[in-house]
Amino acid sequence: MSIIAIDIGGTMIKGGLVRDQKLEFRTLLPLNRHQPLDSLWNVIETLAYKDQKVEAIGIATAGRVDTRKGAVLYASPNIPKWSGLHLSKIVKDRYAIPCFVLNDARAAALAEARSRNVSNLVLLTIGTGLGGGIVLNNQLIFGNSWEAGEIGHSILKPNGRRCNCGKKGCAEMYISMRVLHKYSHEKDRKKLIERFKEKDPHVVSSVERVCKDLAIVIDKIFLTIDPQLVVVGGGFCELGPGALEILRDHLKMYSQRSLYDVSQVDFSILGNDAGIIGAAMYAKERLLGGS
Repeated sequence: MSIIAIDIGGTMIKGGLVRDQKLEFRTLLPLNRHQPLDSLWNVIETLAYKDQKVEAIGIATAGRVDTRKGAVLYASPNIPKWSGLHLSKIVKDRYAIPCFVLNDARAAALAEARSRNVSNLVLLTIGTGLGGGIVLNNQLIFGNSWEAGEIGHSILKPNGRRCNCGKKGCAEMYISMRVLHKYSHEKDRKKLIERFKEKDPHVVSSVERVCKDLAIVIDKIFLTIDPQLVVVGGGFCELGPGALEILRDHLKMYSQRSLYDVSQVDFSILGNDAGIIGAAMYAKERLLGGS
């Protein structure tokens, strides 16, 4: 079975061709913020050229998604002209191929849970913003209004920094790569990672600052959902084991007063491919009649 899988974030769009559960070809483009659909068409057509027998298209996208209908209910200003799109219908009408759409963090959570063979997992994606996905008893949790997992827009600091969602103090305003770049005064991603690995004091203190707030969010997750694992994905993982060690150190003061252990917090094993792989898994499961 061949599936085209797409992962649409706030700044980039990634695509992959998945054959028999193996990711065989990848493509990456900056997201056209003025015409995001043009970026989507470019990626799909690049991948379709590689295999003329594609059976489905799976799309993981930022925003709140009605997964049953394949419609984007709400997307932040990070992706203009995205809210309200009936994405699965638009894609199916254009290519005459079944299309299944879900939130990008939910897709990554599904991929991590299936790849690790665990039934209860919460994933936090730290990239342009902060997203979340929940898998309980082997099932993705979407919620009544498709908002389960929107951890980035839960309030971390009341009356704090104004978020582009309109609220003040959202977790996303303190935990994201955008915030880390701001704290460290380093705009270039590669240089930021290099400076952290070289133990640049200013960058390390910036990572400490983000991890201190992230530990509070993770503690709440363990005490609310009690998963087997909390996995951190997204660009933050590129910082490597040193960042995971800092995060676990900040979490110790909370875990010592609870029953979970810091070893239950890990970085993604799929890295930046998690959203693509999850989109493909979800499309396959839906195509075969799953929920």
